[in-house]
Amino acid sequence: MRPPLLEVKNLSRYFGRVKALDGISFSLEEGQTLAIVGESGCGKTTAIRLLLALDRPTVGHVEMHGRDIAGFKGKDLRKFRSDVQAVFQDPWSSLNPRIRVRDLIAEPLRMNSDVTKAEAYKAVDKVLRDVGLLEAHAQSFAHEFSGGQRQRIAIASALISKPKVIVLDEPVSALDGSVRAQIMNLLKDLQLEYGISFVLVAHDLGTAKYMADHVAVMYLGRVVEYGVAQQVFAAPQHPYTLALMSAALPAHPRLQKKEIILRGEVASPIDVPPGCHFHPRCQSFFGDICATQPPELLEVLQGHLAACHLCHGAT
Repeated sequence: MRPPLLEVKNLSRYFGRVKALDGISFSLEEGQTLAIVGESGCGKTTAIRLLLALDRPTVGHVEMHGRDIAGFKGKDLRKFRSDVQAVFQDPWSSLNPRIRVRDLIAEPLRMNSDVTKAEAYKAVDKVLRDVGLLEAHAQSFAHEFSGGQRQRIAIASALISKPKVIVLDEPVSALDGSVRAQIMNLLKDLQLEYGISFVLVAHDLGTAKYMADHVAVMYLGRVVEYGVAQQVFAAPQHPYTLALMSAALPAHPRLQKKEIILRGEVASPIDVPPGCHFHPRCQSFFGDICATQPPELLEVLQGHLAACHLCHGAT
């Protein structure tokens, strides 16, 4: 059986007493989108750094086609850098204002493959057209563009080396509503055209619902719910997922729904609650088992996993 394109196995990252990630697992298939969602401090940024090989795990593995990326060196690492690209939340901070757009976009291709400058610039012209910009834009500087255009430039830069995976870190959260929709539609079109897989990191559930095939919901360094996005959004099982979705804007202004107000604040990662990390805020908390025993991430519906004692029939 062929291994997944990208697979995370029991991945943990500790910084002294802080468990930024605590044993997360998921996989990504070719041409699919996995969304990782959760509040600030849940471990999303740490997960991104490990997926991009910018940091090394304390425990566990990130595998590409069944090979642990921690062992990549030389040509293998260079190939990985080409195959796994990233687009970040703020295109202004990720684009050098002193370099013309053609060189910004060409840089990943020239760094990770043996192409001439002329070949790289020809590829720039094509990818500019693919993201909805003009070839003439290649001569401009990033500061001359709007926020949506700058994000298109960032996408073009990630796309030019024809990667297998692009990590999208809050790619539309800094954009206005109409521009946000345009960029999401562009990403979906590019995914079909290039056959790319996306890891979408987002706190906005609307973006995740629209783009994702699978979703992993994180809380304090752990995955608390995982499954096919359509099923998770239609029938959330974990109390934290229910609370997140209750706080999201409804799909229609006339749609009424009850908001679940969580008590307290997210715990400090230095002093994580024992048992289920979520139990001090959980409206479904029902006893010592929640406070003392960490729940396993187990199947509650076909292909739909949740880490909750209540979901697993505890009484």
